[in-house]
Amino acid sequence: MKSNQNYLVAVIGAGPAGLYAAQYLARQGVKVVLFNRDIKPGGLAEYGIFPVKYKMRSGLTAQFKRILKMPAVRYQGNVIVGQGGDIKLDQLRRAGFQALMVTTGAQQNNWLGLPGEDLDGIYHANDIVFHYNQLPGNTDRAPKFGNEIAVIGAGNVMLDIVHYLKREGHTGNVTAYARRGPTEVKFDKQTLEPVAGCLDLTAIEAAVMAADPAATQVGKDVGEFYKLLAAAQEKALDCDPDLTFAIRFLHSPQRLLSDAVGRVKAIVFEINQLVREGHTVISRGTGNLVTLPADTVIFSIGSQVDPGFGLPIANGHFLTTPVPRYPVDGISYEVYNPELCVHCEDIFVSGWARLASEGIVGLARKDAERGAKALLVYLKTLDASQSSIEDALRHLPKLAKTVVDEVGLEILWEEESRIAFEMGRPEFKFGSNEEMLTVIERGSQG
Repeated sequence: MKSNQNYLVAVIGAGPAGLYAAQYLARQGVKVVLFNRDIKPGGLAEYGIFPVKYKMRSGLTAQFKRILKMPAVRYQGNVIVGQGGDIKLDQLRRAGFQALMVTTGAQQNNWLGLPGEDLDGIYHANDIVFHYNQLPGNTDRAPKFGNEIAVIGAGNVMLDIVHYLKREGHTGNVTAYARRGPTEVKFDKQTLEPVAGCLDLTAIEAAVMAADPAATQVGKDVGEFYKLLAAAQEKALDCDPDLTFAIRFLHSPQRLLSDAVGRVKAIVFEINQLVREGHTVISRGTGNLVTLPADTVIFSIGSQVDPGFGLPIANGHFLTTPVPRYPVDGISYEVYNPELCVHCEDIFVSGWARLASEGIVGLARKDAERGAKALLVYLKTLDASQSSIEDALRHLPKLAKTVVDEVGLEILWEEESRIAFEMGRPEFKFGSNEEMLTVIERGSQG
């Protein structure tokens, strides 16, 4: 049997999926180089978790640090891989990497293509999430909220945005609009609890009652939604009475209306009905329209992969073959493009790159490990690699910028911890790449 130590793999993307894929492969003895466009690893675990969830984030960061200390893993941050990036996929192959695991996540915002999406006062949820989590490039882009805020979408990210508004002391009305019914919301009790005290229960009850006939028609019981609200209310935190939060169901936005100075002032919605397709409940428009006021609109409708990466895309994620050679649990992790991708047999995808906006960190880990398992089976069909990690890195293009390795990360983390301690805060983040690179360069010089 061939030794796994003779194989060399590039994992592209260092969010949870990339880190856990690297860990799985390294535990099997495979040599792994982890490429990341950001300076710091973690992806949405670093820049997508609500700031007050310190325990969750610190626990994940500790896991990620252990992965990066594995002898078979090498980290290369501040490096963009892809068709328009610093390093092309073919350059990785020529450098000696025998397989590529793409775990870049869903990096592009989803939009609905509605008239008026370019008005002032229109945001994507990521604009707000990345701002309050200090993703470099977003720190200084503070959103400007009005008094009638509409959030399109009914998931945990929507609740995090309401939580942010509450934490910042914003007042006014926040209304989340869901295209389906109360039993199809995508948020959980734990995320609802911090903002449950802001709920306008009278408005919520009216909205549920209005949606009840449609839910009943497809065999759904709105009582389950009331149970979710009641469970969250048990640990509800106080809320400024001038901040109210409501949810409307069976509403799909059709266009955004402007005031005289080019700011959004209202949304035209189509009222939906619910229909059942097999085991799935979907929404379908009735043709009835209603116009509701909104001076700020936030689209919380998920993300998709970056089309500039250079792999074929379908439904917001990279396309995988319908007839995989190495399926795991019946799932294909192999990139597929019979017309353009000559070397697709060596490219695998997992996490949100495989199925955009699907699941949380635990599911990302499971998907990454399954994808790594499929890749490992592919490696067993190859001859041993003659390249070491050092050989492969030497054969890559020399970049006119700083590439951050594990040593640089340690310098950065130590400095952030020192500043947090001095400020008496649980954590501190630098808000720009320039600041982080300056810290690393200064620490590297002694």
